[in-house]
Amino acid sequence: MEFSLMFSEQFAGLALAEQQKQILATNHAAYGDYGVRLSPEDAEMIAQTGQKAVSAAGMVAVGGSIVPRLIRWFLPSGYLTGQNYALNVAELTEAFYRLRSELQDAGGHDPALTLSDNALLNYMFNFYTSPTCSGDAAEMTAQAENILLPVMRRLAAGRETERKQQTKRLSDQPENALLFADLIEQERAESSFEEEADEESYDYEYRSAMGKDCFGGSDPAYQEPEAYGTRDTYEDRLRRILNRNPAMLFPSRETEAEWADRAEHWEDEDAAAAKKEGAK
Repeated sequence: MEFSLMFSEQFAGLALAEQQKQILATNHAAYGDYGVRLSPEDAEMIAQTGQKAVSAAGMVAVGGSIVPRLIRWFLPSGYLTGQNYALNVAELTEAFYRLRSELQDAGGHDPALTLSDNALLNYMFNFYTSPTCSGDAAEMTAQAENILLPVMRRLAAGRETERKQQTKRLSDQPENALLFADLIEQERAESSFEEEADEESYDYEYRSAMGKDCFGGSDPAYQEPEAYGTRDTYEDRLRRILNRNPAMLFPSRETEAEWADRAEHWEDEDAAAAKKEGAK
């Protein structure tokens, strides 16, 4: 599922009935493994919540609903249980679209600074299951906003500064003055920084493009002592890692590939379950 922040009132995703069908297809795993299930009315409510959240954020969704994948991702959390199962799913759905919109705004709508759906779900899950949040979707959203959004803004500021520095190098060379005249003029005319200090608000680790991430395989210099794990919260550790190197916000290609395989497997299982249910 991909999103564009083209401001529009149109929701270009699947029809509501098809979304309900996909959401209900998760019942085979939810009931079989966790003893919970959604009714058709629950599925309709959740799908409508997603549509309203997309519209409120001024987003246009291209592709299917995120809800089935979100359900499968969060079922192991231990918090999607009992009578509040449908309500919890709806709250997480609304939070996902809100965070997706805010992160894209913070990144300046730069394609290179787009956090994947799977990466966002993984962050949400880790916040949601941490002792700080303990299954509270509102607290999860607040923690994600407090930690992830400033890092995304730092990365956007860094890329803006690098573009300006590149433009200056081009403009300092007479032979490039005509060749890159349009680019040079555009960069000189536009600035998203209020003060010069804002242009320097990213650190050495990002400029050196270490390309590491928070999901594994980090450089030994950035590995946390084991003792920290016994006294620090997930939020503390994540904030410290991202302060050292904001580029670690993004997962590695290997991690993304593992998540993509998992999501595809879930989709195949849900499709088979829906087909079996329809044959009855």
